[in-house]
Amino acid sequence: MQIITVELINDNALTLLQQLEQLNILRLVAAKRQPVEKPKRQWAGSISKETADKMLQYVEQSRNEWERNI
Repeated sequence: MQIITVELINDNALTLLQQLEQLNILRLVAAKRQPVEKPKRQWAGSISKETADKMLQYVEQSRNEWERNI
């Protein structure tokens, strides 16, 4: 036995599946509806241009110090 989930994109699909069930080809099982989760915001906030510039300067300085110490 294999269980799959199917998303019906055509109104006739359910009728077709019900006919297949009547022919004992498959069995329709009512699925429990799960609440739809809101997608998490990928970028919850942003930083100012000034903060971004300071961070870039820090990274560049760190890289230069790392290369100098090798």
